[in-house]
Amino acid sequence: MINQNGPKLFFLQVLRYALAAAAVLFGYFIVMMTVFSLAGTSYGSMAYVLLFSVLFILLGLCFEPLERLMIHSFTFFRTGRLPFLLLASTVQLLFLWMTAYTTDKMIEKIWLSTTEELIVAGVFFVLDKCVSGQKQPRAQ
Repeated sequence: MINQNGPKLFFLQVLRYALAAAAVLFGYFIVMMTVFSLAGTSYGSMAYVLLFSVLFILLGLCFEPLERLMIHSFTFFRTGRLPFLLLASTVQLLFLWMTAYTTDKMIEKIWLSTTEELIVAGVFFVLDKCVSGQKQPRAQ
């Protein structure tokens, strides 16, 4: 017997994921527009800022495994807690800057200076630390 609820449940699940992705994209877009407005960034239109947000998310997802691998490699140095947090935070900030820099170079209608790229990276670094409520345990 064929289950009649299968396609309906699948559609609802796809709709949930699409709405969640749209909410994340909207959040990134609002933050980008706010940062660009406060920093005085030149951009062609709001569509380019939306494209910047999409590429920033996609590149961030691509770079995140490398970032995690590099942070995990610091556990072999057997440093104290504070130096480990400093190293991990520096790596996270540099990867966010690399994402902003790469996205800026891919879109020609947005002109970001290095300072503005670092501001974008810093804002998303602070937001990441504020939103993630759980502390990540250090691997032994």
